[in-house]
Amino acid sequence: MSAETNKQTIEAIYAALERGDRSVFGASVHPNYVWRFPGHCSWSRTFEGQVAIHRDLLGPLFSLFATQYTARAVNLIGEGDFVVAEVRGDVVTKKGERYDNHYCFVFRFRDGKIAEAVEYCDTDLVERVLGDYDEVLNAYRARLSLDSSQE
Repeated sequence: MSAETNKQTIEAIYAALERGDRSVFGASVHPNYVWRFPGHCSWSRTFEGQVAIHRDLLGPLFSLFATQYTARAVNLIGEGDFVVAEVRGDVVTKKGERYDNHYCFVFRFRDGKIAEAVEYCDTDLVERVLGDYDEVLNAYRARLSLDSSQE
């Protein structure tokens, strides 16, 4: 695929995310894509595969939000298999705190789908507002376990 086509995919993803629609992103990734969160905070790690990314990153993350998460692309640059997106997020957590992170995503494409997403952001905001990753993950899993035992 061309850089322009890849860039159009990211434009479509963020046009949908401005409305809170995450389905376009889900349809635009390889089943085995990788999400890397570099840095030195508790959330910094690599998540591999669509199932693991939903189970270990997106599920726990979105469980913290009281309002619908929206995001908008401020700038997009595409070259070859890569698209770089400067993004602004907008959401309130269940604790009533704003989690309006500023991001720089580097998306790598393969065969017209996202094969890798690298997320750079304000890791201090991540820790202050979202909390420790392992605690969030454990609480999320405990809620899932409790929900399934009550069925």
